[in-house]
Amino acid sequence: MSEVVHSDPTPGHPEWSESCAQRALRGAGGSPPTVRALWVQANRVCHLIFAFLREVFDESAYTRFLDRHKLEPSRSTYAAFRREHEHSNACRVRCC
Repeated sequence: MSEVVHSDPTPGHPEWSESCAQRALRGAGGSPPTVRALWVQANRVCHLIFAFLREVFDESAYTRFLDRHKLEPSRSTYAAFRREHEHSNACRVRCC
């Protein structure tokens, strides 16, 4: 009775497939990533996460409101932003 040993395919093997994440981490030169490259990737991910959170919690919308009306941040301008934001949400057509 012969025993078949399965091992993970290596690069160049027909069953081997590299994921996008593995290619990105490996880098263009084919060498393992440096600490600097990993730091740059982590920094990009953090910026993306913070931008997403600013959108979710309306901070980006408030910044756009200030830019659009050429105002400085204050309690009164935030109150005006909330009124405009609530009015636009109330007027939005809902399907169901």
